[in-house]
Amino acid sequence: MNYATGYLRLGGLVPLFLLTLTMKTMVTLLISFGLLSCKSTKVATIEPLTEGTAQWVGIVHVNENQCPVYIEITDELNPGVSVPFQAVYPLNLKDGMKKKGLKVQFSYTLSKAMSPEGCTAEAVIQLEQITVIP
Repeated sequence: MNYATGYLRLGGLVPLFLLTLTMKTMVTLLISFGLLSCKSTKVATIEPLTEGTAQWVGIVHVNENQCPVYIEITDELNPGVSVPFQAVYPLNLKDGMKKKGLKVQFSYTLSKAMSPEGCTAEAVIQLEQITVIP
C-alpha cells in the first residue's frame, strides 16, 4: 500500500488510470454506466382478448350526440350476434384510442355510473379488454 496516496498497488497489475481516480469520480462513473446500461422500452399494454368472454366490434365516435366519446355497436360489425346496445359510453377509454372512426374489438362490464348530461348513449360501460382492428 502506498501510504502517501492511500491506493493499493498490486505489483503493477492495476492500470495507472484507476490509481489516479478520486472516489467521487469513480462513483460518478459507476452510476453513469449503470444508468446507460438500463434499457427502457415502452411496451403497449393492450391485452389480447381471451376466449369465453363476450367480444364486440364497434366504432369510436368523438364529440357527437352530446357525448365526449362513445362506441357505436352495429349489427353489420357483429354478424350473427344479438347486439344489446347500439351506443355505449366507455368510462376508461384511453386518450390514444379516442379517435373518430377507430374500429375496436372489446369486452366490457356494465357500470352504474351516470353518462354525461345530454349524452344519448344507451349504457355506461367499464372496458375490460380492447384491441384496435386495422
